[in-house]
Amino acid sequence: MKILLVTLLLLAVGYCSIGDTLPEFQTCLEHCQCTDSSWLWSCESVCNYQCQQLITNQRESIGLEMVQFYGKWPFIKVFGVQEFFSTLFSLGNFYVNYHNLFKLLRQYRRGGSGSEYQVMYSQYVILLVASCIGWIFSTVFHFRDVPLTETLDYFGAFAIVLSNLNAITVRFFQLYKHTIILRIWQASLVMLYIYHTTRLLDFWDYQYNMQMNVFVGLTAMILWIAHSLSKYREFQSHFHIYNNSIQILPYETRLLTKLNYLWISRSSLIPLIPIFNNIFLLGGLSFEMNDFAPIARLVDAHSLWHLTTIFPSIIWHDWNIWDIESLKMVDSMK
Repeated sequence: MKILLVTLLLLAVGYCSIGDTLPEFQTCLEHCQCTDSSWLWSCESVCNYQCQQLITNQRESIGLEMVQFYGKWPFIKVFGVQEFFSTLFSLGNFYVNYHNLFKLLRQYRRGGSGSEYQVMYSQYVILLVASCIGWIFSTVFHFRDVPLTETLDYFGAFAIVLSNLNAITVRFFQLYKHTIILRIWQASLVMLYIYHTTRLLDFWDYQYNMQMNVFVGLTAMILWIAHSLSKYREFQSHFHIYNNSIQILPYETRLLTKLNYLWISRSSLIPLIPIFNNIFLLGGLSFEMNDFAPIARLVDAHSLWHLTTIFPSIIWHDWNIWDIESLKMVDSMK
């Protein structure tokens, strides 16, 4: 999901990257003398940063709008961090997914060795491992934007998108019951990932990258919504079972405890959580699709998008656990 919205930003950039073509910026670079380079910031990058800040100060002093340099806003460094709030919120996303990983691992071990439920739990473990790696890459990229960290950010984010599509596909189509089909499906995803990353390494095509990620991301979103609606119908048809089961009570209580912060206490709304999460994420698109100059040169639309992606993950994987445990309960009564 992350890279779907990151790439959609390419459609919505409202400011041209004209800063680096300004004569005064080029003159500043020519006369810059570096005095404080480091292993993260070469003399060239230090001069680039100093000139960006100087030209931005000059433009603001005469009432001109802030412009981008090399496709990026002129952020102010904080403790050596290039994009402080994007870095901070990326770490927040990493923490939430890392915390969820241990929840899923506990459930995986309880799933029963070789059982269908353990297979399904393993899909979410894969998703969370990919998410942790992807958010580490995002953190590193926003800490210091260089070609290598940008590449890792895109590749890590695409891994999250594919892992998300894998998890919901396996759940929705019940591939956890069909070992051979599951292996073929996952092998095809691995091949797609290799093809996609290899193609980008050969020629970095932003338009192709955007199209691929939008397609994969939207497909996963549609499946999540369809699964949520299916779960809602099942909940309604087996309401007496769901409402009187001690087996899923701990998982339901965990969800309702978190929903209470939103003044929601109806258990009948639990099956619809994936829909609410996706609507919330789509709402976060407004930040990405309406880019603006960073407030105080620190907080921009992209950093706020990273902030919004933290919250769905707080409850999403608790819902996945509830979903599988309720599946166990209904299957046991058939």
